[in-house]
Amino acid sequence: MINKIDLGFTPPAQLTVGGTEKRFWAINFDDLDRTSGDPFTYDGDERVLSINLLAGKVAYPITGFRTDLKKSDEVITPGLGPNQFKHMASFVIASRTQEQKNSIEKYVRAKVVIVAVNLGTDADAFELLGRQSGLELVVGKIRDAHENGGYFTLSFATLETEFETKLPQSVGASYSDGLTIMTALETA
Repeated sequence: MINKIDLGFTPPAQLTVGGTEKRFWAINFDDLDRTSGDPFTYDGDERVLSINLLAGKVAYPITGFRTDLKKSDEVITPGLGPNQFKHMASFVIASRTQEQKNSIEKYVRAKVVIVAVNLGTDADAFELLGRQSGLELVVGKIRDAHENGGYFTLSFATLETEFETKLPQSVGASYSDGLTIMTALETA
C-alpha cells in the first residue's frame, strides 16, 4: 500500500542554486560494511549521519572542472509494484594518460555509490546515490577523440533490475557535517 500524501509544498524564502559542485566521492559498493546490517546510520528523517566502510577501505574523491558532474533522478515503473527511482551521475575525466585509462577500466567493472555535492552550502547539499543497489556504468560510448576535447565521459546509473525505493538521501546534519563525513572517509 502506498502512503497517502501528508505534506504540501511551499517555496523557501531563498531559492537554492541549481547544479552540482565539481567534486564528488565514489565508493565501491562492496566496500560498504554490512557485517552489522545497514552500512548507513540515519536520523529520524532518513538523513545519512554516517557511512561505514570495511577496514582499510576508502571513499575516492573525484574533482573535475566547472560542471563536469551531472546528476539526475528519474521515476521508474518497474511493471509490478509501486513506482521507484533511478539515480544517474555522469562525469568527465579530462586526462588520457595510461594510468588514467587503467583507472577507468576498474570503474567500468565496478558497482559504486556516489556522494554528490549540490551547489550551495545548505544542509541538503550532500546527496548519496545508489544507497540500496549501487550504480553501474551505462553501456555505450565513453570517449570520442573528436568531441569534448577527446576526454572520457563515464555515466553511472541504478541497475535496470534493482531500482531504488527512495530519492537520494542527504548526507550530514549540515553542510560542514557532510563535508566532515566525506573527507574522513578518504583515508583508511
